[in-house]
Amino acid sequence: MQNIIKKIVDISAILACIVLFLLALLTFFDVVGRRFFNSPVTGTIEIVQIGMAIVAFFAMPRTFYLNAHVSADFINNISIRKFEVFILVFRFLLMLIMMSLMAYAALLSANSFFQDGRSTIELELYFYPFFYLIAFGLFISVTAIIFWFLRSISEKKSEWRAL
Repeated sequence: MQNIIKKIVDISAILACIVLFLLALLTFFDVVGRRFFNSPVTGTIEIVQIGMAIVAFFAMPRTFYLNAHVSADFINNISIRKFEVFILVFRFLLMLIMMSLMAYAALLSANSFFQDGRSTIELELYFYPFFYLIAFGLFISVTAIIFWFLRSISEKKSEWRAL
């Protein structure tokens, strides 16, 4: 199961990279069009804003799964078993609660936008598909957090058995 989750979070990160690359191309063509042809690409700002949100939320699951957050390591150097377990469980609960609430809020927003039919100003793109994508990315993050925790606990157990 860990391999399946790893593949899912890797695919999610690859999708984030592809979207980021496409946003960079769009920005390039917008700048070239504005500078040399006096004709910018319509809706670039809207697409880049929405695209960057998708990039952020689709890149997050891999960060959670690999525990690749920027953090201070001074707590990690304390080698008291109970404290290590406490920190691990505390981090897990904090991340799980926060990301679950964000996923739920994104899903509620997507449903609200779906019912309202609200759209962007310039291109009139509906908001709800993007919010459903963001909610999906957040649910992948929640799953990645759970599997990170399970892997971390099993690593700690095997580490303590070796001692």
